[in-house]
Amino acid sequence: MNTTTRVNPTPSGQARAFVRDYLDKTREFSRNANLYVLHVIGMDMIHGSFTVLFNLYLLALGFDLRFIGLRLMIGFIASAVTAMPAGLVSDRIGRKASFILGDGIGAVIALIMISSRDETILLVGPALVAFFNNLHHTSEAAFMMENSKGSERVHLFSVSTSFRTISSMAGALIAGLVPLMFIDDIGKVDAYRYATYAGLSLWFISLVPALMLKSEEAEEHPEQGPAVETSSVKRTGGIRSLLVDIHHPRRIAYFVLTSAFISLAAGTVVPLLNVAYHEGPVHAGEGALGGIFAGGELGVALASLAVPLLAARMLKVDAIAITRLLSLPFVLALGFIPLFIGEGAFLVALVGLSHVGRSTIFRMTMPLDDAFNMEVLEPRERATSTGIEIAVGASVAAGAIYVGSSLMASGDFMTPFIIMAAGYLVSTAIYWKVFRPLESSLRTGDKSGIEPVAEVVNAD
Repeated sequence: MNTTTRVNPTPSGQARAFVRDYLDKTREFSRNANLYVLHVIGMDMIHGSFTVLFNLYLLALGFDLRFIGLRLMIGFIASAVTAMPAGLVSDRIGRKASFILGDGIGAVIALIMISSRDETILLVGPALVAFFNNLHHTSEAAFMMENSKGSERVHLFSVSTSFRTISSMAGALIAGLVPLMFIDDIGKVDAYRYATYAGLSLWFISLVPALMLKSEEAEEHPEQGPAVETSSVKRTGGIRSLLVDIHHPRRIAYFVLTSAFISLAAGTVVPLLNVAYHEGPVHAGEGALGGIFAGGELGVALASLAVPLLAARMLKVDAIAITRLLSLPFVLALGFIPLFIGEGAFLVALVGLSHVGRSTIFRMTMPLDDAFNMEVLEPRERATSTGIEIAVGASVAAGAIYVGSSLMASGDFMTPFIIMAAGYLVSTAIYWKVFRPLESSLRTGDKSGIEPVAEVVNAD
């Protein structure tokens, strides 16, 4: 009598199967998906450089921390004011044209700012950048959602996030290494500028694959082709068209609320992280800063590759909530470690590890967040939802950056991290409470779980 023993796959076998499946999915990417990945590789190089250097560049020019805070606050306020107009422009000229123009003109403005010592230009620049960033952000996710296959979407968002963070990591390394190599010969200001120029050159090159992208009909709603959408926008026009296109106001309201708490948390600290590490009790030099920020981007890049595995094993909302909660100890560590460890290489190393932990764990599920947000909204309300989130989030962040910069200017580098942790915690609790029943109901096709938490079904 023959018996067959069923052997469960070992962890290493499961890992190999996951890698094979992952590679198979990426090989099936459409032409648009591959071009988009190439685009983000070059586009995010400059973000890594700017994150490390631009505030230090302003300090090297003789501006103080309050000026830096004012400049950042202007940018956030302008982002709030221009978010809805950017969404309208996106509807008028199309998603592809919008995010390409946002990228291209944003790069030109960045080039002008890093080459200038003029206070007026440095204060006006963030307002201009805000509009073109909004034009880019309100369009890019919606464009790729509507011009990619459902079967490749999670992997596409995951791979693109991984590559863009690797690109940002390279920019951070350039920002740290170039000043170290040339600062003694040409001075801080010029060394910071040349490091930023290197990132900007790749930003311009990244526009080439973006221009080659083809705009196609949204796969989930083939009856709503581009011509139908355009004519509808032209017929209703202005703010009225935005209101007509909103089919899920409650979902959008909760997306806005949770992102507002994240903006409060991030705005207090993130725009000034380089200043906090450089001017605060850590006293990290340019090389250390480059390594810290590059390590954070590398961690996100590697972790993002595991996002499809999380999506296959659990609900997207569960994965997002768990990772955000796990990042909280690292946020608090950044605020409290300097109280117990004296200044030196050991402190820099611990802060660097905490930074990498926070960046990696909190940001790794952003592709899932993008995918979930886009999936539960109709194609014609996606850019509108993003625009509203940006407007509200930027308004909150403007106040947060004022608080954060004021605290740091007074020598308090701990309280901003406590505010950051609290904002993350509240946002995560609301997000999980509202959207977990929604995702469960949508997966099972049972709408009974939607009404009491996030939706009035008849209002959809």
